[in-house]
Amino acid sequence: MKKILIVLTGGTIGSQVVGECVNVTDASPYQLIRLYKETYEKEKDEEEFEVIQPMAILSENMGLEAWSCLCRVMWDIPYEKYAGVIVTHGSDTLSYTSALLGLLLSHVEIPVVLTASNYPLGEKGSNGLTNFRSAVELIRTGLLRGVFTVYQNRKGENTVYLATRLTEADGYLDQFGSFGGVAFGRVEEGRFRYIANAINPGLSQLMEKRNPIAEHCPAFERSILFLRPYPGFDYETVDLCKKPAAVLHGLHHSSTACVAGETGSLLWLLEKCRKMGIPVYAASVKDAVGRNYESARKLLEGGAIPMENISPEAAYAKLLLLYNLYGKDARGRVEQVFYFENLPKCVNIL
Repeated sequence: MKKILIVLTGGTIGSQVVGECVNVTDASPYQLIRLYKETYEKEKDEEEFEVIQPMAILSENMGLEAWSCLCRVMWDIPYEKYAGVIVTHGSDTLSYTSALLGLLLSHVEIPVVLTASNYPLGEKGSNGLTNFRSAVELIRTGLLRGVFTVYQNRKGENTVYLATRLTEADGYLDQFGSFGGVAFGRVEEGRFRYIANAINPGLSQLMEKRNPIAEHCPAFERSILFLRPYPGFDYETVDLCKKPAAVLHGLHHSSTACVAGETGSLLWLLEKCRKMGIPVYAASVKDAVGRNYESARKLLEGGAIPMENISPEAAYAKLLLLYNLYGKDARGRVEQVFYFENLPKCVNIL
């Protein structure tokens, strides 16, 4: 039986509590492997793991340099040697790294599973060990290929998400979501249970061979400025002196942002970026050509480039990858779907 490769990056799942402080150390991530072996390997034949630790950081500190390092490590893995790969990660930016690796590794022919923990291992209510076990069980089913995230919710369901559809955990209950409202499946008693839904790809679709997003792994040297709309946003405060490769502007759920007033209007920023040669993308747009609010139509007429039916995390990861791989040619590739990041068109727009 092939080994499972474990890629440790830190986060709460790789942290220890000292006094009132939760933090990572070089040694603490290996506690997960030790606890798993002590708790579960006595139940069945011993699992074989190979472990690497390219970094040990809290995920809120995950920047472009760390992402470049992680992506290089993941790109260079000889995947044919393993049954699957598990990436342990902090929960704060898990949805972003999931989207990034989902796109970058969409061609990989074994399961790559990201997971995390709500509390440090060993604390009451921690789901880290359960999440890790679910990741192992998902790989051992042999049913899937591609990139996923596994995380137990407050109902005790071991939920499987498509990596490009995981959405950020809320700040109160620490619960993740799936863009579109439907997860991909669950791990139940060592088995994978697929959730049949119109927005989910079928298992045969998932197993289709996919071409890699590029011939090489990028280093993230070009930045994407990510802005979110809120009442009172003054766009004159946005500093574009460093000239990002592109701007990603989030939208309200109705695919809108403010178009009234002077510097409080996104139209003002669109014009400024046009003069500076900076493309501005808007996400998520439900339908770029169909019925829409007048404000949404004005944004598109003002030059906003629509990204349809995609989570903010996946939109950001996609632009970051494409602009660092292809520069100005990235714009022509944005509409290409690499790993189920774009959902089917929503029928109820207004």
